[in-house]
Amino acid sequence: MKTRSRALVALLGLMVGLALIWGASLAVLGNTDTPTARRDAKFVNAERLIFYRLEPGREMRVRVPAEAEELLIVTHELLPDGSPYAPEKQYQYGLKAILRGPDGVLLERSIFTRTRQSKGQPQEDGTFLAESAFTTHADQQVTDEREFVLRLPKERPDYSVLYLRPAGANDTLLARVYVRAHRTLPLLASQKLAQARAEVRAGRATFEPFEKLSSDTRRWLAEEHWERLNAEGEAGTDYQIEPVYRTPYRLPLVEATESVQERLGAGRAVALNVTGPAKPVLWLWSDATDAKAQPHGPVTVQTLSADGTAHTMELPGPVAGSPMSHPLELPEGVHTVMVRNDGQEDLRYTVEGPFESWLLPAESRPQPGVASEGRVAFLPDTRRTEAFATGPACPVLELDIDPRMDAVGRLVRIDARSLDRAPSREPLHLSLTVLDAQGQSLGQASLDATPEPAPFESAALVPLPGGALPCTPVATVAQDAGSAGSGEVTDLPAWVSGATSARVFLPMGARKLRVEAPRTTIVQLYSFLSSGQPMVVSTPYTNDALTGVRWRNAPVDQRAWHPMRPANLNALMQGGARMELLSQVRLEPVGPEEERSAPTGDAVVVRPYGSPSVVEVLESGPADTVDMVRALSTVLEPGRAVRARFDARTPTRPEVRLSLKDAAALGNEVEVLLDGEPLHRFTVRSTRARELLPPLPPGEHEVLLRSTAPGLTALLNRPPAAGSGLRSRTVYPVSQGGLRVPVRKTGPGSVTLNVVVYTPVAEGATEPQLSVTVDGGNPVRRASVLVPHVTRAERTVVLPASERDPAMPVGRPGVKWYARTVPVTLGEDIAPGVHTVRIQSLGTGPMWARFFMFGQAVENTAPRMWNRGGWQPDEDML
Repeated sequence: MKTRSRALVALLGLMVGLALIWGASLAVLGNTDTPTARRDAKFVNAERLIFYRLEPGREMRVRVPAEAEELLIVTHELLPDGSPYAPEKQYQYGLKAILRGPDGVLLERSIFTRTRQSKGQPQEDGTFLAESAFTTHADQQVTDEREFVLRLPKERPDYSVLYLRPAGANDTLLARVYVRAHRTLPLLASQKLAQARAEVRAGRATFEPFEKLSSDTRRWLAEEHWERLNAEGEAGTDYQIEPVYRTPYRLPLVEATESVQERLGAGRAVALNVTGPAKPVLWLWSDATDAKAQPHGPVTVQTLSADGTAHTMELPGPVAGSPMSHPLELPEGVHTVMVRNDGQEDLRYTVEGPFESWLLPAESRPQPGVASEGRVAFLPDTRRTEAFATGPACPVLELDIDPRMDAVGRLVRIDARSLDRAPSREPLHLSLTVLDAQGQSLGQASLDATPEPAPFESAALVPLPGGALPCTPVATVAQDAGSAGSGEVTDLPAWVSGATSARVFLPMGARKLRVEAPRTTIVQLYSFLSSGQPMVVSTPYTNDALTGVRWRNAPVDQRAWHPMRPANLNALMQGGARMELLSQVRLEPVGPEEERSAPTGDAVVVRPYGSPSVVEVLESGPADTVDMVRALSTVLEPGRAVRARFDARTPTRPEVRLSLKDAAALGNEVEVLLDGEPLHRFTVRSTRARELLPPLPPGEHEVLLRSTAPGLTALLNRPPAAGSGLRSRTVYPVSQGGLRVPVRKTGPGSVTLNVVVYTPVAEGATEPQLSVTVDGGNPVRRASVLVPHVTRAERTVVLPASERDPAMPVGRPGVKWYARTVPVTLGEDIAPGVHTVRIQSLGTGPMWARFFMFGQAVENTAPRMWNRGGWQPDEDML
């Protein structure tokens, strides 16, 4: 019994002990969730590093090892007390580095960068539990770190000292200096650890995500090892130290709103779209290594407004290490700000302004956070399109053709651009071969052009060993001297030229199209598929309020040309031939229409098929050429003398054509006087009559018509001595059944049928009023021939306003018809022969037309250059 009691007491004691331990554990766990515990954990989980504090006007010095080639300088900026936190706010600061040896200065450089603050998990007391960098002082604000790689001169003495100080007059910086020492990492675990460290370093050095860096850059970041260098002198006297706590926490990368250290390469340009009124500020600076400060430039700034107003400023380039600000004032409306580096050195830039003024598609606009000033750095809206390279070291680019396609389905558009490491105007040569199912050639064509470099476009390439361009036989290593000391680890994009474009109709039986080039060339292939709807650009790039300008490279809601991928895509990708073409969206002036050679030969009247009814009209025409003598007439009004020209080469007799408004005037006499003397007298016996005059001597004579008949008008079949006369035209009514006109095409060159359309109103229409069809919508096309444009076999026409003097139908006094010309061009893609053009009226109002052509010009089948960005509005429908 006694033993049992002892056991119960022991069990009870054990339970009490466990309860006490459990209660204590709950208390401990509860204490870890207090604000104080969370703040303590923030310090415990952070990396503590000692930085050297650089006050304005103060400097620190570091002894540089003799074998050192590069130095890594890690920096933070200490913000002024009371600076509010804003996730969009960007901070620009600079560091001045001077390398001195026993004989003087070896290197002097000012390096500038931009950074931000990354904070998260705000607390009620205003602190943050997640920060990229912080100190023990709650009121002290530290920015995210930025790294600079400083390349040292190869030729320098064994003893050298690096001096560091803030480049700005008000900046307080924190800095640490490292020297690079490479090491190999044979173990897999060590390699994974090194790659993780490299990703962290990439985030500290640039806004670019780690996966966007080149393979060489990622490998370089993973294999390197940095050893810290200590400052020289006595602590507290020669230098000040400051402990900084750092964590891997970063705000998510929102590339559209982050302001990177944007590089503006020599000859390159950037386009930024802004909605006014706004006052953005352009910052320019240089990180060149010149020993003497000198401008690097010049820089051209152009603003183009939606109403076509353009302003251009020529700015001097910035001096190395000295940022320059240029305020810009933009009125109300949409504008494109274009900044171009016309100098020989790379520059840095940024354009700051209110977030609301930044014009960008809605789907690309991230929601901004709460910013104290609401200003962000504007970046260009860059469109990415897939492209492929062809050249001597790449597989031949091949495109499979579906044999079931009709003629329009076998239409292919080829856009070609040269690809270079530097701006080049080297001629571009492209060869195309069409093969059948047995691999036999059905036709060949070549595209030759000398395009200009495109400063607003570039190519994002797959990194290749040695920095070689794709499809290049010999790899050429590109030494990017401009990236030294920039803090960036990204590669510069390659240069591309403006697009040279041509179209080709593949013949029946075509199964494959091969594209070859003797040098690296970017190729994009498109097939045509009409949507039946007009092309409309996506918001906010609308054309409603544009005058004299248009959007280039703007995205469209509907398109007729659709990209195609090569059949041997895998082989091309293995050779690095796939890339992305980067094109900036911007406003551009609507230039003059493509220059056409003046028509040669006489104007030839073309008559429609069949026997349509005819109407004679009179319209004004100049009397300044001899060829017009036979075609012009002079208006005679009773009691008003006019001077007319009588030419001996005119075979017809002088004749007066009379018209009366009212039959009550019949029976009145009419007398014609020549130079004041009576010439001919007759009686009016019908409302419309013709009266021959006696033969007259050649030269200019004064003609006077004398009559008392009311409502009398008359025409003399001789041109006036000066001014405009009247020309007789034969026109044909255009009904819904239409008129069919033959057009003879004698060669491969283009030929234009001019359709002069008459309507009772002079104003332009808002809806299509005329339908134009070539060969029933299916003309015979020339196959395997490159052409600059494609003839639209079916289209509707919105008649423009008439800009001519009104024409008068004969026998209808007071009636006026207004003319405008609609050209119908049969391009180089249409095969020679006789073709039929049909026009039909789509409206309910009356319409008349006549047709004429000029003699065909000299043949020129070489493809012309096509350098318009985006989609061609006039090629939406064939």
